[in-house]
Amino acid sequence: MDKKKSGCLWYLLIAFLAAAMLFIGAFHYRDRIARHFFPLDYREQVEALSAEYELDRWLVFAIIRVESSFDARAESRAGACGLMQLMPSTAVWIVDTAGFEMTEADFWQPKNNIRLGCWYIDWLRDYYSGDLVAGIAAYNAGIGNVDAWLKEGLWDGALETLSNIPFTETRRHISKIYESYDMYRRLYAK
Repeated sequence: MDKKKSGCLWYLLIAFLAAAMLFIGAFHYRDRIARHFFPLDYREQVEALSAEYELDRWLVFAIIRVESSFDARAESRAGACGLMQLMPSTAVWIVDTAGFEMTEADFWQPKNNIRLGCWYIDWLRDYYSGDLVAGIAAYNAGIGNVDAWLKEGLWDGALETLSNIPFTETRRHISKIYESYDMYRRLYAK
């Protein structure tokens, strides 16, 4: 075998070994890597408020991750604000209905935004007689839309029948939340 072919084989062997080591390392550290993409930012507030409103904390983390990627200054094109991406009109309604003492400027503060979002998810769960999936759909698409889908028999409120939701964005949104929820539970609920 000439030196050129021998050198190429040597480089291929080194590349193969390096790739194998990267694969083994990634497999070994997969949970550590995944935790980077599924953070526990605002953990103290999320745990306290999810407990207060009897919500699964991993679901609240998943909602925040999908809604804002944990960016407290996030603002959607539609005007939804903060970690939990509440529309200002919805936040005002929550404050008035729940009797919270805060101004619109307070909606952006992480603890307040998480409180408003958790209160609203709890309220939506009650509104839909314990159907949290329908509540999360309403969190995204609005109560009027979800009420119409349920009344017209377009969707039954179940996670297994998301494909029946007429809004593609809402179907994707709920899927992302529950995929994130499953990952949070897998990574942290041990």
